[in-house]
Amino acid sequence: MQKSTYISAGGHALLLGYALFGGLFEAEPLELPSMDISVISEAEFAALTAPAQPPDVEPIAPEPVLSAPEPETEPTPVVPEPEQIPDPRPEPPAIVEPEPIPEPVIEPEPVPEPAPEPAPEPEAVVIPDAAPDTSLRPKPRPADRVAPEAVAAPEPDVAIDNTAQEATQPDENAEQVVEEQSQTAPEEAATEIVTEAEQPAASAPTSTVRPKSRPRETASAPDTSAAVNAALAEALGEPAASDETSGPTLTAGETNALRLAVQNCWVVDVGSQAANVTVVIGMSMDVRGKVTPGSLRLVSSTGGEGSAVETAFQSARRAVLRCQKEGYELPDDKYEQWKEIEMTFNPKDMRIR
Repeated sequence: MQKSTYISAGGHALLLGYALFGGLFEAEPLELPSMDISVISEAEFAALTAPAQPPDVEPIAPEPVLSAPEPETEPTPVVPEPEQIPDPRPEPPAIVEPEPIPEPVIEPEPVPEPAPEPAPEPEAVVIPDAAPDTSLRPKPRPADRVAPEAVAAPEPDVAIDNTAQEATQPDENAEQVVEEQSQTAPEEAATEIVTEAEQPAASAPTSTVRPKSRPRETASAPDTSAAVNAALAEALGEPAASDETSGPTLTAGETNALRLAVQNCWVVDVGSQAANVTVVIGMSMDVRGKVTPGSLRLVSSTGGEGSAVETAFQSARRAVLRCQKEGYELPDDKYEQWKEIEMTFNPKDMRIR
């Protein structure tokens, strides 16, 4: 109860104090400024705001401009014309054009009489119909090797190598002895593989040949030279000559070494008909183990004909010439055995004898 009494008494005391002394703390009101205003008419306002006019000033007369005196013109002296002096040189005589020389008349040469045409052979019968146009687009030559640049086929006697080299011979008068080198050339190559489908078809024949009569079969006489030679040798007491070369024969290892050396350079095109052809080539060898130029020859072939056989033979020939380099490693004491070699190039397996 005491707490509420104190609060009530305090509140009443504050209220009484504010009522008694509240007016002492009020501020005095501010004085508002005042101005004197007078009302004038529009005419008076216009007179007050009109601009002041400047006093009239007399214009100043411009000063006259003095012109410069003109210079006196002197009279132009009259120059007398020079008298024309006659030219003492005489006039050149008139050029007389020579008369044109008449051109010689060239008589035409007598035309020789045409030679009589030879009588046509009775065996050929010319077809009257015109043959179709057989002009074909040039086709690339087939090659077993493909290279960025086309390489022409080397000569048959030139050895195959990666670099072209001219043949050199030792000079007796030279100070420095130059080793003799054989001519080499890169292997034939084409820029693309030429398949058999790209080969141009044969054009129609322009003439037909009348078939000849069948030749008569003639009975061939038996070859008795070998028997006669054997009989003479037996009668004279001399042994008959043997086809086999005397001396030690090559071993199986030496034969396989030569076969593998050639096989490393042999390229077979499996997509052509030449891959089915087996060829036997013969060659003559010198004492250095190199092929004698011009001795490579085709002995026999099986499994094909025409261009396929020629392609297979050329592939085998390039393999032999390309791998020989400085000569095949063969025993010198058996030179009589490998002086003449026949090699069988079979795509399935290659044999040497």
